[in-house]
Amino acid sequence: MGLVYLFSLVVGLGILLVQIVAGGKGDADAGDAHDASSGGGKDLAKDLSDKSLATTPAGTGAGDILAFFLSLRFWVFTLLGFGMSGSLLHLFALAGPVVIFVLAAASGLSSGLFAQLAFRFVAQGSASTSADVTRAGGSIGRVLVPVGKNKVGKIRIVLKGQSVDILARSDGEEIARGDHVLVEDVEGDVARVSRRPSELA
Repeated sequence: MGLVYLFSLVVGLGILLVQIVAGGKGDADAGDAHDASSGGGKDLAKDLSDKSLATTPAGTGAGDILAFFLSLRFWVFTLLGFGMSGSLLHLFALAGPVVIFVLAAASGLSSGLFAQLAFRFVAQGSASTSADVTRAGGSIGRVLVPVGKNKVGKIRIVLKGQSVDILARSDGEEIARGDHVLVEDVEGDVARVSRRPSELA
């Protein structure tokens, strides 16, 4: 059984490394096939969750449950947990073969479930933030990268107590970094802003 545990560990690590190196191309998650949204994740969470490690929004029904367990991510982390715990227990002979197998299987399933739920939580939070940005009209923001009529920059606004950076442009003069702006509207993923009125200062 030692070889089985080692093989599981090597396969799990191999698939995970290939996905990370490939940037998530060639996603094989059954649960991700019907998710057209990347969720707008950020930094490494975004890189891993957009494609190869993306999750579908939480749902109900047999289809969602089936997709959850058919996810490539679930099986990758299950193999990693099963292989690692089984290899260590077998190497140090900490229990009998049957007990080691049961513990390794439980560890693998727990790892797979935890990974699925964790990435699903991250994707849901990212999707929620993206949806909130579309309703940012009327918010006051601070310019991070200068914006202008023909110049798309970046501003920072606060939505539901969280700082969110979004692309922005103005219909008039260029607004410098550090100045405050009023978000008039959000078109797609770009906010249309104007210099903050003095009465709102």
